[in-house]
Amino acid sequence: MSAGDGGSEGNGMELLDLGQDRVLEFTVRGPENGPVVLFHHGMPGSAVPMGSVLDSVTDRGYRVVTFSRPGYGASTPSPGRTVASTAEMCRVLMDHLGVDEYLATGWSTGGPYALATAGADSARVSGVLLIASFAPYDAEGLEFVAGMGVQNHALFGSAARGEQEQRAIVSQMAAIVRDSDPAELVAGMASLLPKVDAAELTGAYGLDNAAHMNHGLAAGEDGWLEDLRALTAPWGFDPADVTVPVELWHGALDQMVPLAHGQWLTRNLPTVHTHVEGGHGHISLGVGRLGNKLDRLRSRAS
Repeated sequence: MSAGDGGSEGNGMELLDLGQDRVLEFTVRGPENGPVVLFHHGMPGSAVPMGSVLDSVTDRGYRVVTFSRPGYGASTPSPGRTVASTAEMCRVLMDHLGVDEYLATGWSTGGPYALATAGADSARVSGVLLIASFAPYDAEGLEFVAGMGVQNHALFGSAARGEQEQRAIVSQMAAIVRDSDPAELVAGMASLLPKVDAAELTGAYGLDNAAHMNHGLAAGEDGWLEDLRALTAPWGFDPADVTVPVELWHGALDQMVPLAHGQWLTRNLPTVHTHVEGGHGHISLGVGRLGNKLDRLRSRAS
């Protein structure tokens, strides 16, 4: 298994050959000898690293690995993938990079994948950082869509209504986010955005996020559709089996992944330390603020 020879589309990213005509797109940034962090992006997303999010991590000396989940960017689609099987690809990626130990970080949809990585690579993952993570779709005692904006009600409502409707709603939402300037995106996602999140989208994060999502969707919407199916199907592992230290952060104003998801995870993750931030939403919770959260996790993990 080897990396590509010139990066992906000339943007400095690399391609890991997974065999059977499949590749996984990734990039690595930060000090060469720093503690390693594997960052799981949201839905949609890609390996494109967002400075407004990750500079706070690399500035503290961490080495950050980002990757595009299958179907996003240059990563080969993998129809039928689960959260757990996607995490297995991450284990292969970290083998390729020769990493002995690392922290798994997941924002939003990336949260379940970060937890799954701790299970798939338990010998090397020393801790998990969750930022506004989803709980399981079939979680007992959780009404999954309660408190979400109308777009997420429609997106997750499609999960029970078959492939045609799933593709239709994903295409509609992709049309909103693809090639939109920040102001257009705020207008198109209004029901999901408290004021603190709308403000972040009209700042530096908005430009970073546009590049991040546009790259993820450049070849189509397979990644988003695969993520929707993986998130709303059985994950393939039990979160209660994650035994490494977990730091969970959730914004009380979150309208994309409401606080009830973080509360469910708090009740069901045996090693979790939970932090609820009253003045923050889904986006403001993470922009420029991951470095200190990783420091807390690392102090527990060591």
